[in-house]
Amino acid sequence: MTTRKKCAVWAIFWLPSFGASASELSYTFLDFQRPESTVDAFGVQTPVPGQTVQINALDGEGIAVGGSLALVHGLYFAGSYRSSIVDVTGSITSPLVTVNVTDTFDLVASTLAFGYAHEFGDNFDLIAEISYDSSNYDFGSFAGENFDIDESGAGARLGFRWNPVPPVELYLFGKYSPVAKALLSEGTFEKGTSEILGVRWYFFENLGVGIEYDSGDVDTTTISMRFSFGNLPW
Repeated sequence: MTTRKKCAVWAIFWLPSFGASASELSYTFLDFQRPESTVDAFGVQTPVPGQTVQINALDGEGIAVGGSLALVHGLYFAGSYRSSIVDVTGSITSPLVTVNVTDTFDLVASTLAFGYAHEFGDNFDLIAEISYDSSNYDFGSFAGENFDIDESGAGARLGFRWNPVPPVELYLFGKYSPVAKALLSEGTFEKGTSEILGVRWYFFENLGVGIEYDSGDVDTTTISMRFSFGNLPW
């Protein structure tokens, strides 16, 4: 386990020891986020006969925004948008020479979701979501190759949100995505699943900070700030 992963897991179980003003589970909120990701992706192409290009995606960071709007009877609508700059290393091999190269690429991901929260008491909700997930990898080109991928499709999440004590929220989700893993040589995405574990601490009733760890093929730790607006009375 990397140092960043250890810090994320440690913080998830350490933050609840702090006290703060009481808060309730809300489904009308706005999140501002700072994700750091490790992308597990490797590709090989031969753009012209006798010349091979290999690339390997590494670590990156970016910014993201997400939000949710409560509807009626436990239903809600949610969405998120993330843009990251990710390091990439590569090599260009020809019959005469091999050249090592480095650069960055743009990773853009977005989700639109429709969800349902089923309450078990005042502080525990079971969550089910269906979503439309989109992911775009924009590499540019070193020597005429094209590793860019842009796909989307239907996804889902299932999990829970829990307030073990009033100022603290813990959550755990299992996630299915049609764009979980980038297959760069093939120019497509592979379906896959991941687990999402997070904690949020509300230092004011409607303002909190959180840390989240997503264990997918794009391994991501996210720091966030949430502005909550309660459940609006429609």
